[in-house]
Amino acid sequence: MTGTVTGHEQDAALVTGSRGRPRMLLWQQRTYRVTDAPTPLEDALPAELTHPLPVHGWRFQGTSVHDGETLVFDVVAFGGGWHVLKTYA
Repeated sequence: MTGTVTGHEQDAALVTGSRGRPRMLLWQQRTYRVTDAPTPLEDALPAELTHPLPVHGWRFQGTSVHDGETLVFDVVAFGGGWHVLKTYA
């Protein structure tokens, strides 16, 4: 199942480690621990793009510390914060 996130549901806080890689995501009053190797979102874009998009983001799997729910997140830096673009179950 794939979910496109809209409106205020997008707002998130991303906790990064010393190398700038995501470690934890706080989103929709839940905390998700990053449980795989985050991939720069730029690397996940199709190779056919001839003009790179001015985007900085990550794709990673996160597991809820509350109930163990696991999702894959696409998050991007936007307007001085982080936003969840899409989730995959």
